Amino acid sequence: MKIQGINPETGAVFQSDVVNVDSSFIEAMKKFDMSDEAIKKLIDNLNVLADVKSLLYSFTKATIKIGETIIKVGRKIIDYICRLITEHPNATFGLIFGALVGLLISSIAVLGIVLGPLFSHIAMAFGLIGGLREDFKDKALARKIDEIKASFTPLETK
Repeated sequence: MKIQGINPETGAVFQSDVVNVDSSFIEAMKKFDMSDEAIKKLIDNLNVLADVKSLLYSFTKATIKIGETIIKVGRKIIDYICRLITEHPNATFGLIFGALVGLLISSIAVLGIVLGPLFSHIAMAFGLIGGLREDFKDKALARKIDEIKASFTPLETK
């Protein structure tokens, strides 16, 4: 089966032959968790420059052709990232915060050259783990509230 992609900037065509592409993979790549409107709204609500939003919109248009099926690869990647952000907001924030701390440490004159590469990864890992722990606490609390709420079901009257 042939896979074909086109570079939108240069128009160069990339082609490759793949021996085994499962039809379930193709079907999974065609399904999205969020609607196009939800993705557009999420990108519009980002606190970034208009150029960044434009790049994200253009990235959602990236496609490849597998056999006779067109797959929206860019849209699938953005969909996955948006789902991660909505399901694990604390982990996402922790990872970004750790990356920023690592970047700040790396920007120190002499010390940053030595500590930057090591500390950036450690800060990102700690931020991610701390955020995941908070996300799991939030989910555990939500489950506990649902259990308590279920125990207070109204009594049936005859």
